[in-house]
Amino acid sequence: MIFLTDTVGMNAGIVGTLIAVSKLFDGVSDIFFGSLIDKTNTKMGKARPWMLYGYFGCAAAWRTVAVIYAIVGVISNTLSVLSVKELSPEELAEGEAGKEEKKEEEKYSLADAFRLLIRNKYYLMICAAYILMQIYSATLNMGIYYMTYVLKNANLLGVFSWAINIPMIIGLLFTPALVAKWGGMYRLNLTGYTIGTLGRLGVMIAGYMGSVPLMLACTAIAAIGMSPLQGDMNALIATCSEYTYLTSGKRVDGTMYSCTSLGTKLGGGIGTALAGWLLAFSGYVGKAAEQSASTLNMLHIMYLWMPMIFNLLITLILTRLNVEQANEELRAGKAGV
Repeated sequence: MIFLTDTVGMNAGIVGTLIAVSKLFDGVSDIFFGSLIDKTNTKMGKARPWMLYGYFGCAAAWRTVAVIYAIVGVISNTLSVLSVKELSPEELAEGEAGKEEKKEEEKYSLADAFRLLIRNKYYLMICAAYILMQIYSATLNMGIYYMTYVLKNANLLGVFSWAINIPMIIGLLFTPALVAKWGGMYRLNLTGYTIGTLGRLGVMIAGYMGSVPLMLACTAIAAIGMSPLQGDMNALIATCSEYTYLTSGKRVDGTMYSCTSLGTKLGGGIGTALAGWLLAFSGYVGKAAEQSASTLNMLHIMYLWMPMIFNLLITLILTRLNVEQANEELRAGKAGV
């Protein structure tokens, strides 16, 4: 975005709007493709054919340095496809019940799948959380403006990126063991995001104090706290999908997983648009050596306040996202019958 505003000279509000519109159409289409996965039946399974062939198409589309990433991606993605096995509908459900389930799966439409999704309150919560996570990331990415015009050192963006990524990677490595030790994802995710929110509150306080080292330390604390949800998000979506099966008898795994892509694109688009609109509203002038006081105040709001607020909202959602317990109660009820 800073390339379009500070190099090309486009209005920040227009840039944000263009990105938001493109992401909106891109995100909605993901639900359609998720439904296609649910309706796919091949020797490779439902998801693996799309996973395999889709990536090759993606790797024709990039250039320059991205070609290197695409080549690495094609190799690792192909190895992943060939290293996993999808469970067939017969393996997912035993006996005659499994056969009936397969027949029902073949009959439902995209509209039916959509109705199943919106009836799953946990799906709606996780989708909202995912969108907020991406809005959080988009506003955090506006740090380049904060580093350039408030801290007066654009190179600090790389330092802050390391302060996020290194602790996040460390936290991700320990997430599986922590999930097992804590007996599930619910308490771990909630505790982690509480720490993450407090960490971002620390960043905000340090920012107004003008202490870059303290900002970096609090950024690292926030990243560690947020890492469990980043690591077990796919498992959490699978658990939400299981809730749909337990309550409706139908599996819509592919459509359910489309919420991750939908959240990424919608959240990223909304976050970038919001940042662009706020910059434009504050009177931001691209290519200017100095920005107005209103723009500097807005940069404080965008980089210090908004990430903390979004983390707090996600934490509030996580207090209700105990889908693991809900599934256990449903299974216990069916076993009792």
